[in-house]
Order: sequence, then structure tokens, then C-alpha cells
Amino acid sequence: MKRLLLATSALAAIFAVAATSASAGNSAAVYQSGYYNSGSFLQNGHYNRGTLRTAGYANYSRAVQAGRWNYLYQQQLGSRNRALTDQYGDSNYAVTGQQGSRNDAATYQTGRSNISGIAQIGTNHRALTDQSGFSNAAAIIQVGNGQNAEMHQAGDGNVGVIIQGGD
Repeated sequence: MKRLLLATSALAAIFAVAATSASAGNSAAVYQSGYYNSGSFLQNGHYNRGTLRTAGYANYSRAVQAGRWNYLYQQQLGSRNRALTDQYGDSNYAVTGQQGSRNDAATYQTGRSNISGIAQIGTNHRALTDQSGFSNAAAIIQVGNGQNAEMHQAGDGNVGVIIQGGD
């Protein structure tokens, strides 16, 4: 748990320079624990805030945000969980943190000046970040063995980094 918080905090610190605080538009939060849960929400507009937190086994969470200056945080503890983030617009921010084994995380962002971070602690995780537009930034940090990370960026002035460490 401490390593997940540390990795998620590290991602937040990396991107804090680019993040701008603003008054929130809409806010949504989903908290679930157990097995085979599914949680999702859709937010349209600007300055939205979203949180999805799940703990357990084989849970699925999905968030879709369309607009500008939206913020999304997903956290999953356990095994075989899946987290999906879709953001459309400019200056959006998404962070996903997972701890356990065999978890999947995917973030899709379309627009400019978007920021994405995925932190995974444990074994056999898969992470995917796909960004189209320009001036976007993304990071995937994985700690443990058997990890798989992919990053796709289309456009100009994008920055991406993948950091993987065993044990």
C-alpha cells in the first residue's frame, strides 16, 4: 500500500508543474470493494473531477470525460482488475494507480496539453497509454516482475516515459 501511494505521489509530483488548480465543475466518485464489481461515469464540460476506487478481485472501472481541465483519479487494489480512462479535449489530467497482480490499465486522451500517469505495483500488470494531439505528456511506472507497458503518441511536442523495475 505504501509503495502504491509513493508511486502515485511520484506521478502527481512529476505532473504538478503542468497541472493548474481551478474551481470544480462537476464531481463524481465511485467506491467499491469485493468481487466482479463494475463502476463507471461520464462527465461532459469543463473543470470536472472524478474518482474511482476499487478493492478486490476482477473489478472493472471506466471513466469518460469530455471537455477541458478535467481531472480523473483511479485506484485499484487487488488482482485481475481493469481500469479504463477516456478523455477528450484539452488540458485534461488522468492518474491510475494499481497494486496487486494481473491488473490492466488503459488511458486514451485526444487533444492537447493532456497529462497521463499510470503506476502499477506487483506482478504481471499491463499498461497502455494512447495520446493523439500535441504537447501531451505521459508516464508509466511499473514495479515488479512480468510487466508489460505500451505508449502511443501521435502529434508534435509530446513527451513520454516508461520506467520499469523488478522486485
